[in-house]
Amino acid sequence: MPQSVQLAMIRCNGVSYRQGFVEVSSGIHARHVNVEVFNVHPDQDISSLSRPDQLASEDAIVGNTEVELSISEANALIEALRKAVQLATGLEA
Repeated sequence: MPQSVQLAMIRCNGVSYRQGFVEVSSGIHARHVNVEVFNVHPDQDISSLSRPDQLASEDAIVGNTEVELSISEANALIEALRKAVQLATGLEA
């Protein structure tokens, strides 16, 4: 069985009412990428935090979703994110 490896924990707090963390891991299931999103209550200041377990209370996490992506699904997500970044960059002043 592969060993689980956390590859990234990304804090997302540019829009407070949609803030949280995105965790990307591999090795939970063979040939799959694990993506977990933790939604954090907008009243919480996460600007100095690097992980959701650093929140003062578990109640601050208002939502949590975890998915396992196959290799092809992960590649499709990468491509979609690249396109979205290009569009978002083009819209910035």
